[in-house]
Amino acid sequence: MNINIRENVINKIKNDNNNEIIKTIDESVITGDELVLPGLGVMLELFWNDLTNDQKTNIANIIRNKIK
Repeated sequence: MNINIRENVINKIKNDNNNEIIKTIDESVITGDELVLPGLGVMLELFWNDLTNDQKTNIANIIRNKIK
């Protein structure tokens, strides 16, 4: 079975509005279900390459501070 996670995630959210995307992310985080982690990774990937180095640094700082 060949599953393309990126394609599936993008197809699932491509017609969602902002509130629906926020709800999807919130529900994924709240459930703590590890099966949704790849989907969250795809969502991160969708905007990561468009960020400036300063924005990437800010996000990395937030993540680093959360795991201390």
